[in-house]
Amino acid sequence: MIEIDGSRGGGQLLRTALSLSAVTNKPFKITNIRAIREKGGLQYQHLTAVNAIAKICGAVVRGNELHSKELEFIPGKVKGGSYSFDIGTAGSTTLVLQTILPALLREERESIIGVIGGTANPMAVPVYDFKYVFLWYLNKIGIETKLDVAKHGFYPRGGGRVTLNIKPCKELRELNLTERGKLGKLYVFSVASKNLERGMVAERLVDGFKRQFMDNLETKIEYVNTLSPGCFICAVADYGNARLGYTALGKLGVKAEDIGRECAQGLLSEIESNATVDYFTADQLLLYIALAGGGSFSTSKITNHIKTNIEIIEKFIDVKFEVRDKTIYCRK
Repeated sequence: MIEIDGSRGGGQLLRTALSLSAVTNKPFKITNIRAIREKGGLQYQHLTAVNAIAKICGAVVRGNELHSKELEFIPGKVKGGSYSFDIGTAGSTTLVLQTILPALLREERESIIGVIGGTANPMAVPVYDFKYVFLWYLNKIGIETKLDVAKHGFYPRGGGRVTLNIKPCKELRELNLTERGKLGKLYVFSVASKNLERGMVAERLVDGFKRQFMDNLETKIEYVNTLSPGCFICAVADYGNARLGYTALGKLGVKAEDIGRECAQGLLSEIESNATVDYFTADQLLLYIALAGGGSFSTSKITNHIKTNIEIIEKFIDVKFEVRDKTIYCRK
């Protein structure tokens, strides 16, 4: 039984443990779950992730209750297929998908996972970053997926609907990114609720972004039906060998133009760092380069998420990570 102190990190620590427990068939016990957070223990999105992966791998679970600070997880056999999960709040759909995805890669048939909840959350992977950056990297290492965003969901009511198709993957390729290539296009996605259309919020998000970037932009503006009003702008810098992403969410009392400018400045910071992977995506890719048996990339900063993720991965998989400056190496 692998023992984990959950006070060393947040929900990412738990999700990585769940994913790798299902993949390696190694049980674990975690205590002090999310003790560093203001609202500690299992919240709705964490509980959904626990119950979802437990269903997929037939696990025996103790402590899978709302606000629980201790969990014991004994995995069984992974079974691919079609599954649907409802978080019940605006909790992050992408974090639930992130937990499930690794376990289904070795299955003989395609799996289809539907999740209902939030699609643009603070402290979580926004849905377009997940689709156009994270899943793009997974494709580079041999993982074929397709994400459909049927409906966007904002805080507090959520109601977003996403579906992820995961094809079987027999072998992962190593991801070694020393250079990102030449900057090509900047893809900008501006999304706002229908009731914000009169105020031209989506267009104004783009206007704010354009105050920093003007050239090689390919923009897409969407107004969508949602249960709660909201908006976001996602920008993706495509270098051919690499992609960098940044998303800024709408905030009450903040002008749309200022949100657009925030997105541009965040992306510019990633670009100027010369990193091959933005720091949001970096901690998500660690698990996959470990499963591939090795890999390397540079990132704009070494976050606590990255450090704690490395610790957890090394508990489950026989690999060793090394961080030199802002470059991460993984070897058997």
